[in-house]
Amino acid sequence: SLAGVASAAVSGMSLVADATVHGTTAVVGGIACALNYGPGSGYGAPGAEIALGLVNGLLEAMASAPGSLDAENPQAELAALMDSVAASRHLNDLGARLLDYWYALRPDAVSEWPLHKQQDWVRMAYLVKYGDLRLAPGPLARACCGLVLSLGDGFRADLGAQSEAAVSTLRNCADMAQSTPPPPGWGFPGIAIVREADSPLDAPRFRAARSDKRGICKVKAADVLAARKGGGKFRTPEPLEDLDGGEGSQEEFRAITGSFDFLAGEAGGEALARKCLEKGERLFVQKTRPLHFQNQASVPLKICLFSQDDKFCAVPIGGVGGSCVVTLNPSLRAQLRPPGAATRFQLKVLQPGLIEKKLYMAIVERGQSVQLRSRDCSYG
Repeated sequence: SLAGVASAAVSGMSLVADATVHGTTAVVGGIACALNYGPGSGYGAPGAEIALGLVNGLLEAMASAPGSLDAENPQAELAALMDSVAASRHLNDLGARLLDYWYALRPDAVSEWPLHKQQDWVRMAYLVKYGDLRLAPGPLARACCGLVLSLGDGFRADLGAQSEAAVSTLRNCADMAQSTPPPPGWGFPGIAIVREADSPLDAPRFRAARSDKRGICKVKAADVLAARKGGGKFRTPEPLEDLDGGEGSQEEFRAITGSFDFLAGEAGGEALARKCLEKGERLFVQKTRPLHFQNQASVPLKICLFSQDDKFCAVPIGGVGGSCVVTLNPSLRAQLRPPGAATRFQLKVLQPGLIEKKLYMAIVERGQSVQLRSRDCSYG
């Protein structure tokens, strides 16, 4: 962004000036750091420590529940999401990854997390995604700590719980974001997933660390998930300072996150609040009110969804090969989550083949269960 370039330029100028004392090498290395990572990403900087704590906490929560995604290949999907978390360059990136992960979760994986609280969580995550890091890096960082804690605590007990180290680290990061907040325009250092083991006989342990640290063994998230079969674990490093707050609760974590009105006011104002409320409502409805279909016919059926005002119904929502097209064999089920804010759609049911034959059309709504037959359908 222009703001990021401007910030990097200012930081680079100060480093150049300082280099008259410390030499040309300092100039080159300092400018590279400023351009690549942004303000607050240096070694020992509070912003860098908060970034590492957030990424470690989120990756641990994700790795502890590898089968919780609603996908054809959950492990491959999870590995891609984890790698994208590690690649986050700033807090807005991490907010986007939080939303991606929540959207991909199976509803039963977080069945003990009340829906109205998840809805509040989604709105706050959008503030972290779109909030202005030049205005409120500290409040946004603290809110993100609370969001990661709430997410980890929202999983069913049998899917695993956040480690004490992760909870303590995120508490420390939230406290640090308030007492020594990152600078305006805050950027993350380069972060990588690394492997650790005391000896070749020990089960591997994984964590997130600075990618520019020497002597580390970088791996991909797929390696982390594959190592679980042999006892490998992703674990957040023990914090230097333990606030000793116990396991915590959703009430505590929501208090850390703060209120929507306060954070919106600090990070962008009314326009930001309106944007995040609209986007949050749309995403929440898409996820929690899918269209359910079951093929009760004796032959395969192809279903396509179109906008309610589409007069031609030639190209389905999302395209011919998009998320609103599926072929169901007899007795099979499917869920479709059409993008956008619409609640009603046109359903076209076809007989699949080299030349597809239209069987019938119907109007369907989000949240409905539709039983498909060869000549018509009914709603549950």
